[in-house]
Amino acid sequence: MQQISEMTEDEMTEFAESFTWYEYGAGERGMVPFYPKFPDRTPLVNYLKAIIRPALAAGCVWTTGESHEGIIILTDTTNPPKARHVIQMLCGMVKALSLRGFLSVMKKFQAGGESLEKKFRREKRDFVQIELLCVKRSAQGKGFMRPLVEKAFALADEKGLPVIITTDAALKKDKYAHFGLTLVNTRKIADGSLLYDLVREGKA
Repeated sequence: MQQISEMTEDEMTEFAESFTWYEYGAGERGMVPFYPKFPDRTPLVNYLKAIIRPALAAGCVWTTGESHEGIIILTDTTNPPKARHVIQMLCGMVKALSLRGFLSVMKKFQAGGESLEKKFRREKRDFVQIELLCVKRSAQGKGFMRPLVEKAFALADEKGLPVIITTDAALKKDKYAHFGLTLVNTRKIADGSLLYDLVREGKA
């Protein structure tokens, strides 16, 4: 497992497209249709790249190895990204979606009740959050998801912190549960889509 600070534009696009074209289960919609211009996924791809770029600069990205089969973006409330990286990310998100589109997506993410992240912040609890986990389409089904999740666990265990994640896919939710996270909340948002909040409590 390697921490990386650089990635080519083509590779960022490859990861973003792999995430964007995820195949949901029968009857699932996920969050993808709520992004501007759907079914054109270009705005969502650019939105995800706007997350990856500052995360690389902030030292929040780990990859599976030299071939970069998968990546995970992790944030830690005890060592948050610098303000300039947060501003870079927010500006990139707005540029990708337009201000109106960005606000619309954020409103939908907040629907269905309080997220686990907001709950922890309200309770002033520190945590490690999996912001994005993605495996390239060419490498999917080959076991690269587990070591990425275990990296999150290892970083959290160094400080005795919980790990949290929110996903919009039932299969991903089940995989995270298999790896050791526990489903604590299911939020219903627009048009029947669901968000799943999971946590793996810190190890003393």
